[in-house]
Amino acid sequence: MKLLRISLALSLVALLLATAAHRSRAGAAPAQRRVALVLMNGKIFTADARGTIAEAVAVENGRIVAVGTNADIRRDYTGARTIDLRGRLVTPGFNDAHLHFINGGLSLMRVELVGARTLAEAQQRIAAKVRELPPGAWILGRGWDHTLWGGQWPTRADLDAVAPNNPVFVQRVDGHVSWTNTLALSKAGVTRETRAPEGGEILHDAAGQPTGILKETAAALVGRVVPEPSRAERMQAAERALAEARRYGITSIHDNSGYQATELYRELLQAGKLTVRVAEWQNFEDTVETLKQQRAEFASFKIDPLLIRLTALKGYVDGTLGSRTAAMLAPFSDDPNNSGIPRRPPAELTRMIAERDAAGFQIALHAIGDRANRMALDGFKAATGNPHDTGVALVADSSASREEIAGMKREIEQEHARRRHRIEHSQVVAPTDFARFRDLGVVASMQPSHAISDKRWAQDRLGEYRVQGAYAWHMMRSFGVRVSFGTDWPVEPLNPYLGLYAAVTRQSTEGEPAGGWWPQERLSIADAIRCYTAEPAYASFEETQKGQIVPGMLADMAVHSRDLLTIKPEEILQTEAVMTILGGRVVYEK
Repeated sequence: MKLLRISLALSLVALLLATAAHRSRAGAAPAQRRVALVLMNGKIFTADARGTIAEAVAVENGRIVAVGTNADIRRDYTGARTIDLRGRLVTPGFNDAHLHFINGGLSLMRVELVGARTLAEAQQRIAAKVRELPPGAWILGRGWDHTLWGGQWPTRADLDAVAPNNPVFVQRVDGHVSWTNTLALSKAGVTRETRAPEGGEILHDAAGQPTGILKETAAALVGRVVPEPSRAERMQAAERALAEARRYGITSIHDNSGYQATELYRELLQAGKLTVRVAEWQNFEDTVETLKQQRAEFASFKIDPLLIRLTALKGYVDGTLGSRTAAMLAPFSDDPNNSGIPRRPPAELTRMIAERDAAGFQIALHAIGDRANRMALDGFKAATGNPHDTGVALVADSSASREEIAGMKREIEQEHARRRHRIEHSQVVAPTDFARFRDLGVVASMQPSHAISDKRWAQDRLGEYRVQGAYAWHMMRSFGVRVSFGTDWPVEPLNPYLGLYAAVTRQSTEGEPAGGWWPQERLSIADAIRCYTAEPAYASFEETQKGQIVPGMLADMAVHSRDLLTIKPEEILQTEAVMTILGGRVVYEK
């Protein structure tokens, strides 16, 4: 009996071993891997070059570990948190390639003049702020647009009527013209004898007195006596701006708040409150020595560069179209004696570009007019050499082999990738200069909503021929130029859905004109999303880290209330972010 029991036990062991061996040979499913977050049942727009659409994503340690079908992810992964997307669209988180984040937050705390349809409405908003503050307190704000009021510049008298006992300093919607009252001019010592600094203009009335309108650099005459916001106010502005970004699915920003803003961001990071990745710009005007000192100091903090980093040097070549201070190759069509205001002579600009390029800095220059864009391109060419011209000479050389030509092309591409200089706005470009963007490897950093804001008067400013090179993001892309989208907040709303709508329709929010304004410049919605996600990552040297939903990338994603890829264009304006995910952490949920 004992021998029988032993025999049966051995048979059972053999059977179990055989079964295990069979399962091994048959490729039994491995155990599920437990990860921090799983998104299921979605429509995942990966933003890769192939336009891949997936259903599910697995995330661990802040990065994407797998993207695939529901069945794939369910088979291989289990999440500490699993979110049923219920068919909703997921894209990479928006990456705003151009904004003024702290100023945007401050604008939420000051007089908001955006959308004031009449001078009287602007005055009413200012009067309301006067009632909130004591006599003598500065009234600050921005957003007024005189082109909505018939095109006449407002005056200090218009402000004196509602704010006689408070100095007023409010910027035009583009930030390049300021409107002040008599008390503000008095505090700054601006009189009829005051001369405008280079690159600026003081408007005068028939009696020779300042009207209260200060263009470009002249605004600093009053700006220098305006009290700086306190640190507490700046921190409050940063926190309000972060809340807005979360609400709109924005996970990264290219910020023109300046080096000092990084102190606020470091504090927010330490407190666990920093919910965007910051690529901060330094001031192009600062000396190379100062810029290097700032870089060295920042490096000493040993901050994760994927959270806060210093990238480009931001400078200005000209003003804006709306204020007719954009530097143009020919006079404005509606102002034949005016060709705009370059901020500095071309030779000085080129010298500064060359000096900073040689020191290894990426440069981002504000250029609106066609002359300003050409000045920037000329400066980049002089500083870096024009590898395209060298390449043309090599191709023309009959003795050059295919291998030599291919090698030269690789060198050109590597040189472009090393520098990645940028032109911010790239708003009006001469026909022959589109190819120069490509050949010099210059990124066109553009803001689609500017086109639908400016179209009311842009053609009058530019004329029918020149306007065809304006707000030309499709033309840029057709030439092979890298195009990144942003908002320019607070010049325009922070809302990226407005930018997507503008990029694909070129219509006002009321749907005008039918078919779009210069509709050949419209983009597909897929390309527009890439310009708000993958392309800005390239512009800040982060294309291997974010901007796509693929394994290995940072898990920065936005979940949308509507399917942007299939809805009617007008429905883009009704779309919202219902969830914002930063590094695999849900930082906003509607």
